Amino acid sequence: MWCKLKNLFKKTSFNIFLVIFFTILVLIFTFKDDGLIVLSIINSASIPMLIIIVFINIIDRILHGVGLALECKVTHPEYSYFQGFCNAYVAGLFCNITPSASGGQVAQAYVFDKQGIPLAESTGILWLDFIVYQSVMTIYVFILLILKYHYFHTVYSEYFVISILGFIVSAFIIVMLFLLAKSEKFYTFICTKVIHYLSKIRIIKDEEAYILKLNEQLSLFTKEIHRLSTHKSLIIKLVLINISRLTIYYMLPFICAIALNINVSLNDLLNIIALSSFVAMVNAFMPMPGSTGGTEAVFVLMFSTIFKSVDAKSIMLLWRLLTYYLTILIGSLIFMLIKLNNANKEE
Repeated sequence: MWCKLKNLFKKTSFNIFLVIFFTILVLIFTFKDDGLIVLSIINSASIPMLIIIVFINIIDRILHGVGLALECKVTHPEYSYFQGFCNAYVAGLFCNITPSASGGQVAQAYVFDKQGIPLAESTGILWLDFIVYQSVMTIYVFILLILKYHYFHTVYSEYFVISILGFIVSAFIIVMLFLLAKSEKFYTFICTKVIHYLSKIRIIKDEEAYILKLNEQLSLFTKEIHRLSTHKSLIIKLVLINISRLTIYYMLPFICAIALNINVSLNDLLNIIALSSFVAMVNAFMPMPGSTGGTEAVFVLMFSTIFKSVDAKSIMLLWRLLTYYLTILIGSLIFMLIKLNNANKEE
């Protein structure tokens, strides 16, 4: 039964169905009580500000593409920033339509292969991208948790705990990887005790194959850590790029509020950035494609303490439309063009 369910969630068509299904539920939830008011607020949106939001969202993908290109240029100087941009949008597409964003890196590896970077090398590049992004995000959120701890612990006590758990999970992943790569005793303990126990209770099917896979991934992880240590200027660039990306993404609800003519001031900006990061942390526990359904509900619940409920719903709809669904649309077009271009080359 579990195996059949697992295979079902691997199907892209099923995940797209889930996205559509939960999108409909979100619309019902949003419009059930305040539909006419929400529509009125959205209809009054500033067109120039909407264009700015679209542009800002594209800048996020451009920055991700620049980061990927910089990583590739270490071994492939001919790799272009435009290729990185295309890869970044494909990553956004498949992160949004697969459970827990599990398909993002697989799709990126496919695109890298079509762009002339073999799988063995692209895996290392993706590891490097993951290490830097996850580390920067963990530190970024940690700083926000410290700065806004008292306020958000008081106002969002029940959700704040989940946000902290999301942060702990993110930090745990990075710490675990470093311990596995650097500590022989810890690595031995994981391989001989933990994996063996998981195999006995049938969570892991093939113990030896799992350990072999772990060794391969740790080898790549260690290699990328070494590469980072020998390319300090690259680290600085990637850290700055990821700080910029996170800030852009987390401040978008603030810009959406301005676009919708909802009363908001610069004094609210840090609170909104912090709230957005906490929404992202809560979403770490949601396995649905793009965290659809859960993201919208948590967003409205959290932002309803800064804005009126109807305003929070309006901001959520605009924010989700221009970040999530627009990314799926553009990413799909780019992915189809990449496949079409590759098919033409093979003829």
